[in-house]
Amino acid sequence: MKKNKKIYLASAALAVIAFLVYLPSLGNGFVNWDDQTYVINNPYIRSLDLAFIKWALTNIYFTNWHPLTIISYAVDYAIWGTNPFGYHLTNNILHGLNTALAAIFAYLFFAAAGEPESGKVKRYSMGALFAAVVTALLFGLHPLRVESVAWVSERKDVLCGFFYLLSMIFYMRYAAPPRNGWALNYAASLGCFFLALTAKPMAITLPAVLLVLDLYPLERLKPGRLKKTLAEKAPFFALGALAAALAVWAQRVEGALAGLDPYPLTDRLLVSSRAAAFYIYKTALPFSLAPFYPREAHPSLLSFGHLAAVVLILLITIACVATFRKKKIFSAMWLFYLITLAPVIGIVQVGSQAAADRYTYLPSLPLALLVGAGAGYLFTRKNRAAKALPMAVVVISALLSLLTLKQAHIWKDSISLWSHEVRVYPDQAPIGQTNLGIAYKDLGDYRTAIEWYNRALVVDPLYADAYTNRGVAYSSMGMHAEAIRDFTAALKLRPQNPEALSNRGASVMSMGEYDRAIEDFTAAIGYSGEKNPMSAGTFYNRGIAYKSIGRYAEALKDFGAAIGFNPDFAGAYNNRGGVYLRTGRYDLAERDYLTAIRLNESSAVSYYNLALVYIKTGERDKAVESFKKAASLGLPQAEQYLKQMGE
Repeated sequence: MKKNKKIYLASAALAVIAFLVYLPSLGNGFVNWDDQTYVINNPYIRSLDLAFIKWALTNIYFTNWHPLTIISYAVDYAIWGTNPFGYHLTNNILHGLNTALAAIFAYLFFAAAGEPESGKVKRYSMGALFAAVVTALLFGLHPLRVESVAWVSERKDVLCGFFYLLSMIFYMRYAAPPRNGWALNYAASLGCFFLALTAKPMAITLPAVLLVLDLYPLERLKPGRLKKTLAEKAPFFALGALAAALAVWAQRVEGALAGLDPYPLTDRLLVSSRAAAFYIYKTALPFSLAPFYPREAHPSLLSFGHLAAVVLILLITIACVATFRKKKIFSAMWLFYLITLAPVIGIVQVGSQAAADRYTYLPSLPLALLVGAGAGYLFTRKNRAAKALPMAVVVISALLSLLTLKQAHIWKDSISLWSHEVRVYPDQAPIGQTNLGIAYKDLGDYRTAIEWYNRALVVDPLYADAYTNRGVAYSSMGMHAEAIRDFTAALKLRPQNPEALSNRGASVMSMGEYDRAIEDFTAAIGYSGEKNPMSAGTFYNRGIAYKSIGRYAEALKDFGAAIGFNPDFAGAYNNRGGVYLRTGRYDLAERDYLTAIRLNESSAVSYYNLALVYIKTGERDKAVESFKKAASLGLPQAEQYLKQMGE
């Protein structure tokens, strides 16, 4: 501890610096990109008990098995409710800790590698310390990290990164001399790997990365010890294989995994090669970063971008092979980079983006290590450049921090985020215009929302989401014929579209066509899944349709399903109470209306309906009290009833 005191003090300082750079982001809100699904409308995180933990461990949520991430949201919800401050605070703390861990890992890495200029092992040298600090600064302050930190839904990145880095640190302590407490360090590394997998499946790359560390700097892939080195990775690879199978299965079940038809393998290889080069380019020049980088429909090797990317990758690979014997660090870091990027590089296509800043969270580390190694080498030189180097590091860190502050501000809210996307890609990514329209719709500005949906359809006339969301805006304005037209257009483009079906059902129901609405609701539930919490609203609406045509048994079942997904669904309790009232089950009706009132004390309708129950049961005083409450909340019918009762 005494010999390592400097790196621990330095890593603590680096954690504070990273946290302070992201401090303004604590004032950011949620954005309309997955935050509703993970936090705002997530019924599961509202209880933090053994039943919830069991559910988190045994279920897929939003195309992923990542129970630790979901549990972390539940912890935040227990403390903060839906206040975004707390969720951003957790992300910032985790990133600060990851910056500290990056420094510790880098220090162990450079200590095992020895002095850059001599190759001699000097475990506690200032050169290794300086190189580790530079590595951590580049990792923690680079604006490419913003998406992972300032976006609440990317909690999985920083949480996975925390345990991934810890696992590598414990492995370095296990494998590098003097190997004190080696069995405990091995167990801790394996345990942290498991936790990283439960935060994000991308951690499956760790076993291969450990082999890269065995290659360099640990030098353990030698004939005499090769078999043992490979054997000790068996538990890691077994866990990784299981997690990979779970991840592919979850994506395929939820329909997020693209087949080879829309994205042929040759196209994927071109997109992947460009992505690998793109992240290197953006690391060097982190400008015009965007939340969504559009994917080319038909990439070609003859285009400049793809050809340049392929040439760059080939040149780097050739250089690594040529320098392997004398400078293994280049080959090792190139492998480290490609391995950590492999799950998200586009060979297995998830989503429609060509690249994403968040995908660089772990793959950025080997690039930072290379820069750190270079800085460590220069720092040990006894010349003017070495003396000027610390100031250069300070200046570059300050510039990166300013760029990070600017990028984090873009994630302040949905309008800021998608306005930036539209500025960067005005004619290529209709998701920007569409999500900007959703942001205005959420503010109640439906006309502005429709204008943005129209712009999205100019960019891509076949973009189903723009039709669906424009239909929602029309429906909110009472223009149901126009809404139905848009929902139908969306369904022609994407027939298995539960959102368009559910919303069309709601518009059709508003026009009194209950049987047709039930057909749409039933189809929507079929596509999204009866156990999908996102189906709660569709079950509720179908229950209203059943109730309206007197099919009370089906209505009760659907309202019960909606409540099962969301125990705080006041509207479902109120409408189920209405079914009980109509069927003479007054005790159950009273229970549901009281629950609805508890969840929404300003619901005049619930008080009014409760009064009707009391009239049926002959409890006049309670009925009068409930009618008065409904009248005080502005319900005219309640005042009329009170007059009839002589009150």
